[in-house]
Amino acid sequence: MTDDNRSKTYRKTHTTLDISGAVALGFAEKTFQMLSTDAGNALKRPWHKLERGLRIGRLREYVARETEKMHLNPEDADFLFKLLSKGLDRKMLSSKAAVLYDHDTEKILEIKGLVAHSTADGRTKYQLLEKKIVTTQKKRGPQPPKELLANNSNE
Repeated sequence: MTDDNRSKTYRKTHTTLDISGAVALGFAEKTFQMLSTDAGNALKRPWHKLERGLRIGRLREYVARETEKMHLNPEDADFLFKLLSKGLDRKMLSSKAAVLYDHDTEKILEIKGLVAHSTADGRTKYQLLEKKIVTTQKKRGPQPPKELLANNSNE
């Protein structure tokens, strides 16, 4: 094998380095822009595709709006947030059917199964109703008479 057939290795020039010797920021800037746009679009996803931390943030925002709307005291608001976070941990609020979320405005519109009870002393208690698991039974058509089944097995 001769040296003429081998590929020549070229040394990188120093044009990609700035004065301090660090690599130019073209790649890092593009990566940062991509990550920042992904972070901006993170809340635009449907509820069931949001990460847990983003869901908790949306629940906090929902509790703040409920506190304003229902004039809740801080204890009731704290109880509501704890109830919703426990519901999220128990997968009661994981589906898009359980939480009505508007991904355009990035707000929770309604939590299905959340019931508010007002007590005589003016406090508001919340309860998260569990959805009962309903099994569907398969409808079976009319059964052929047993005599026919017995005759077919003999053949």
